Amino acid sequence: MTDASKANPGIEARIQERNASQLAKAINDIKAGLSEWRVWHLLGFNEIKHRYRRSTIGPFWLTLSMGVQAAVMGILFAYLFQSPIDRFLPFLTISLVLWNFLNATIMDGSTTFITSSSFILQSRRPLSIYVFQNLWKNVIIFLHVIVIFFVVALIYGMYPGWHYLVAICGILLFTVNLAWASFAAAILAARFRDVQMIIQNTFTVLFWATPILYSPEQLGGGRASEIVKMNPLYHILEVARAPMLENMPTAVNWYIAGGTAVVGCLATLLLYARTRSRIPYWI
Repeated sequence: MTDASKANPGIEARIQERNASQLAKAINDIKAGLSEWRVWHLLGFNEIKHRYRRSTIGPFWLTLSMGVQAAVMGILFAYLFQSPIDRFLPFLTISLVLWNFLNATIMDGSTTFITSSSFILQSRRPLSIYVFQNLWKNVIIFLHVIVIFFVVALIYGMYPGWHYLVAICGILLFTVNLAWASFAAAILAARFRDVQMIIQNTFTVLFWATPILYSPEQLGGGRASEIVKMNPLYHILEVARAPMLENMPTAVNWYIAGGTAVVGCLATLLLYARTRSRIPYWI
């Protein structure tokens, strides 16, 4: 509380009222964005159609690319780690699929408001629509790419079962974390254009610090394994990855992934409430 607000309690009351109003407007903006799902559905779908226009197989090029990448890296790292290929290749495939989903969603999120500036400045629609458009576009791409995991899983005898029901819950929680992270990245990058490069370089480091190409058990279960497990991204990935590999996430995985989602959503909501009215001026 400032000296001015101490001297005049009315100032503090007006500040609190303004903050409450900004928060209510931010919540209403997000609700309105969700209610206009047809808009961001069409925008996201059309963006993919435009990207792969005149292509014979369209987004399935991403599926083929992921298949080639997983096969080459799987054989190489299985040899280096002396791991059975029938267990390591499905692990590596789903890890790469989820990581690419995470990386693409947040990286694209950092340019959401910037690339949509013409729409924002010419129409009065909820700004959250453009965040949902980016998320939906990457969900569609994810649904195309994950096909390669099912192919690999069937080849090595990992058939669909009840564990896929748990995987659906894990993927939904995984997506919630991507939603708030991409939303926050969109806001920060609109204000500070260097944020996009910071995110890109950070994810380059996190790729190696997160169990994507290896599992924590392959580190020997010592200090290195414990340090890796302190990375929240490991737990966010694990709630979606483990059930796909016929394993169950631990309670710690669920607690950390769920806690990160709750804290991240609340922090992003407060950030959006504070900055929503300024975003059109920043872009």
